Amino acid sequence: MSVIEEVAAWVVGLSYEDIPERVRDLARHQVLSVMAAIHAGASCAGGKAVVGAVEGWGGAGPCTAFPGGYPRPFYSAILQNCSLSMALDYDDYLFMGHTGHSAVLVPFALAQMRGATSRDLLVALVAANEVAGRLGASVLLGPHNGQMWAHIHLLGAAAAASRVLGLGAEETADAMGIALAEPVYPLFPGFMGPGSKLLTAASPALTGTTAAFLAEKGMTGSHGILEDPQGFWEHFCFLPLPFMFTGLGSAWVTDTIAFKPYPGCAYIDTAADALFEIMEGYRNKKGREIDADEVREIDVDASLLTIAMNEMSGGYLEESGLSPTVINFSIPVSLSIALLAGELSGVQFREEYLSATRDRILRLAGRVSLRHDASLTVHFVKSLDDVLDLKSVLAQLELKGLMGARRRLREHVSRVGRMGAREALAAWKSLSTEDRSFLRSLFTLRSFLGVSPGYDLGEKRLDELQMPFGARVTVKLKDGTVLEAERLIPRGAPGDAMRLEVAVDKFMRESSQFLGEEGARTAIDVLLDVENKPLDRITEAVSAG
Repeated sequence: MSVIEEVAAWVVGLSYEDIPERVRDLARHQVLSVMAAIHAGASCAGGKAVVGAVEGWGGAGPCTAFPGGYPRPFYSAILQNCSLSMALDYDDYLFMGHTGHSAVLVPFALAQMRGATSRDLLVALVAANEVAGRLGASVLLGPHNGQMWAHIHLLGAAAAASRVLGLGAEETADAMGIALAEPVYPLFPGFMGPGSKLLTAASPALTGTTAAFLAEKGMTGSHGILEDPQGFWEHFCFLPLPFMFTGLGSAWVTDTIAFKPYPGCAYIDTAADALFEIMEGYRNKKGREIDADEVREIDVDASLLTIAMNEMSGGYLEESGLSPTVINFSIPVSLSIALLAGELSGVQFREEYLSATRDRILRLAGRVSLRHDASLTVHFVKSLDDVLDLKSVLAQLELKGLMGARRRLREHVSRVGRMGAREALAAWKSLSTEDRSFLRSLFTLRSFLGVSPGYDLGEKRLDELQMPFGARVTVKLKDGTVLEAERLIPRGAPGDAMRLEVAVDKFMRESSQFLGEEGARTAIDVLLDVENKPLDRITEAVSAG
């Protein structure tokens, strides 16, 4: 069987009872998180443009466009909902990908359209998470990362839609093959600054769903489109990791879901967490907030992923100005807004706020510096290794292919980042003896000479996986006061004891402006029992409280 055929058979055979209760609970909270992101994104400039366009098309339909709960045709609802959930980079993420846009919103709309049950919706949601997350992991060694793995929504939407439509294994495989026949390839200029970024998930979600409709009517698709010598993996990664599709039904990538507490890239979260900890400590001690005019400088030490994100966004700041998109990828601007506003939520991304505070934001951002702390990067790698066993991962790769991938990856990184040999050497020298020994033991020739005969993701405890994007923030005041805090695990991420509460608080904060506080609380109760509530009741709760 091809990879897609194996995946399709699993999607079709998945039952509600097969899904562990802890995974179902995370999926319920994922619905909360995605709906919160939609409500937050509706008030920014890009969100308003999408809503205005959809309203201009007119027409009523069986699906709901949020916020407001307007009845729309299927395609209008998916375009609006997926675009708004993407608008402020406020989406959940997991190993590996930002799956919620298609995983939550496609089966929701299709269930409304076809009269499926809310239990069907939840099963389709989990199925989409599992296959889309694995597709993202399979192209880890490639030109894209994170949200720019837009192609995962092709597979996720096709899986979710096929499940809700009740397609068989053959038709589901066809749907996946159709969906991947013309895969999307986001470009950095359209993603890092302008409002076009909002379409990153919406377009492939529509394509993936359309593929399921077509397969239902008899259209066929390539079942070997992933591994074919001229197929998806050949064009979308430097070296594929096909074994990431193992373990379906044994290891659940939904276990790794993280709920963002702030609008912005995941790599911003720990820096914001640390800054808010500093601000709270200062407030408790001094009885007042930190005045931005008192700040001499803010130093942020972070992992390589955060550094790369910030560098990529820097080139688009002048071009895009203080657009929500570019703010979402900028540590200096995001932290400046957080300190000035005392919070970092959807409100700060409205045009009126950004216009009124632009000069103050940019002045303070000019006093924020960002440095690479190699020990935080190694800590991230160690956390992955604790669960995934990276030596066994490397043992699956042919040395010749890996060397070729290394060359292509270096060429790609040179175009999007600025870390050269001198910076890499300085980072190496800054590491402890223990960290150096760990890296040496990981990247040895033996690692690539067949340490293990095969790799099964199903043997890994993904419920124990953590992805710590660590950061240390130091605020230096003009009077000589130095305030410091460090966070390794982001709030709302695996390893945070309050992970589920973050999703609830996020929904309450962002949705109450539309639903009112009482309505938001009612919606939370309904969504956290989603599979036992009629779809009409769910829609009513999220639309009007």
